[in-house]
Amino acid sequence: MGQNAPQPVPSAFQKSMSLWHLETYFASLPDAIMVWDRAGKLLFLNAAALTLFDAQPSAPWLGTSAQQFLQRYAWYDEQQRPFSFPPWLLYLTTLKEETASFPYEQILVLAHPSQHQVCLELRCSLVFDGQQQPTGVLASFHVVASRYQKALHIQRVYEALMTLNEAIARIPEQFQGAPSEENLLLSPPVLFVGQQLVDFIRQILACWCVSIMAFRPPSPHVGYVVGSGFTAEREYLLRALNEHFYPTDFFDETVLARLQANQEVVLASGCFRIPTGYPEELGNANLLVLPIIFWKQRLVGVLVIHKHEWEGGYTQEEIDLIRTVAEHVRLFIECLGSLQTYLGKQARELVMPEVNRLLNDFLRLASHELRTPLTGIKGNLQLAQRRLERLQSELAQQAERTSVQLERTRQSLESAEQSVRLQERMVQDMIDDARIQAGQLDLTLAPCDLLVLVKQTVAKQQESIPERAIKLEILTPELTIPVLADAGRITQVLTIYLTTSLASSPVEQPVTLQVQEEEQMARVSVHDEGPGIPLEEQVRLWDRFYRGKGSSVQQELDLSGGLRFYLCRTLLEHHHGTVGVESTPGQGTTF
Repeated sequence: MGQNAPQPVPSAFQKSMSLWHLETYFASLPDAIMVWDRAGKLLFLNAAALTLFDAQPSAPWLGTSAQQFLQRYAWYDEQQRPFSFPPWLLYLTTLKEETASFPYEQILVLAHPSQHQVCLELRCSLVFDGQQQPTGVLASFHVVASRYQKALHIQRVYEALMTLNEAIARIPEQFQGAPSEENLLLSPPVLFVGQQLVDFIRQILACWCVSIMAFRPPSPHVGYVVGSGFTAEREYLLRALNEHFYPTDFFDETVLARLQANQEVVLASGCFRIPTGYPEELGNANLLVLPIIFWKQRLVGVLVIHKHEWEGGYTQEEIDLIRTVAEHVRLFIECLGSLQTYLGKQARELVMPEVNRLLNDFLRLASHELRTPLTGIKGNLQLAQRRLERLQSELAQQAERTSVQLERTRQSLESAEQSVRLQERMVQDMIDDARIQAGQLDLTLAPCDLLVLVKQTVAKQQESIPERAIKLEILTPELTIPVLADAGRITQVLTIYLTTSLASSPVEQPVTLQVQEEEQMARVSVHDEGPGIPLEEQVRLWDRFYRGKGSSVQQELDLSGGLRFYLCRTLLEHHHGTVGVESTPGQGTTF
């Protein structure tokens, strides 16, 4: 009977890579590995995958649908929004141009039925047979370390932070009139800054949703002002419910008294009311409610933060930081409200110094809060890279595909380290700016050789970008150019000039740095063959927080461009020097 039984015909994928080989290649890897075929049937899960998904043993899952397996869990993206795997990823038969979407990468949050959450980096690649035809998908789930996860979180926070800073800084320039008491909360400046505030807080806490609710005078009704994290349908409903409910429909008198006394309130799920007609799911949350807007000593607006029950409560550090940020925005809004009795230019000039002071205080706060984790993150990433290089060396004799996976992981770590270096530089820019505004920027002046500083800066840039050409032209017969300067600050300005020119010019074109002496002054210029800068933007290029409208951002995380040239100008002025730019659109730029 055994001799006559038909033998199963192995698939092309099984011929090229047996389960034994898969076990050999991936059993020792810490990452969870899954493999499914073109039809979406599971072929392999390594030990790490079984542990990650609590799926012991593996046998019952092999041959079943990968989609059904993954749907046993709740998935969210980085913004805590529900995530669904694309159909073409799970069923290659539905993808016409298969190689166009691979490799596929995504940061995800896996929520187990027990509410335990894990942050993962998903990386999917095609598996090919001997004829180079795609036969399946290999998915790697890398558990993101807590510090690396915090680096990703800081990256998102920076985007909202700089947007909030720029919003506060630009409002006084654009403000044309004073709002009345009745429409203060709905005036364009308050709505704009309020939206940046709720987006910023949601990024910091990575929570469900945040909103500003108004107790609109003269009626005591509650009204929705702005929010973050709501669907368009939910936001439309909240606006439609304006003027339908009173504060006492949600909170008891004790809570309202604390808010009126300018005190925050933390309420667990079930400790507040959801009136009939209001979205019931908002009751399944832990609330943090902070008073944010007072008018004539009467509370007219509150900040409401929702965390899912499984997200936990609020730490004291979170409460303190949010309270400080909200207090700055509250004071700013009160400054706008104070313009109700003043309509002329003189009144705006009186308010501007106070607004700038609030902005500077906020910059110092943000710089201190966000700088601390970067050193630890950077060190852990470097340690992980060294361990990966050692592992890659040990596995050099094993399968080529394993080496490819390790190389991709190495590249991911290098990218993360670059992001940390960029974040570190942005935080330092913010700290420098805060010191400048406070009049506390100190320079360490000492005799040094400008030619040495220039050569060292060029060599460092050339080492970091070996594929780019940097021409150094020293137009002086002297072997040294002695100057009295802060060597670190001069190097900082040179680096900003070089990195800007390299980022804005074609890869095949060199960047030229010239050094020359003019009587008792030294002149350094950096020229690129980029698109140039329009004349109207050259005038404002050195202004604080200015970002050219037509400029292209080479690095999506680089959110401090509005400070860098301003810092260059200020640092050179502290050296009794000057800055300048010469540019014609289409003919390059010289800094």
